[in-house]
Amino acid sequence: MKTSVASVVLVLAFVAAPRAAQDPPPPPNQEKPAPTMTGTWALEVHHSAGVSTPTVTITQTGEKLAGKYVSSYGESELTGSIKGQEFTFTVEVGTEQKVRVVYTGTLDRDTVKGSLTMGEMGEGTFTGKRK
Repeated sequence: MKTSVASVVLVLAFVAAPRAAQDPPPPPNQEKPAPTMTGTWALEVHHSAGVSTPTVTITQTGEKLAGKYVSSYGESELTGSIKGQEFTFTVEVGTEQKVRVVYTGTLDRDTVKGSLTMGEMGEGTFTGKRK
């Protein structure tokens, strides 16, 4: 049986050819990472008593927020939650008489903004930047 040179070349070309005919696998699902509150935040809070500048250190685990709130009234524990970009957290501030302050806002990368309630002491607004 005679094998022609052309047949051998054709077989070798087929065997050695890269598998380009197959489509490459699709890229992995590249959704944007979920926003995170984890970090240290410098806040500017406007309320009936004036302007205050607390520092907040937050650790986010899933949708749960925990951390430390440091202001001119001292240091307080922070607890809260986040869903998407919407968050809320609560602190108790004050030395002799504690006031429960509830922050509600939105996260946009390294900035936050929203409103707060201070029980009988009224309401306010806040903005903040990640340090």
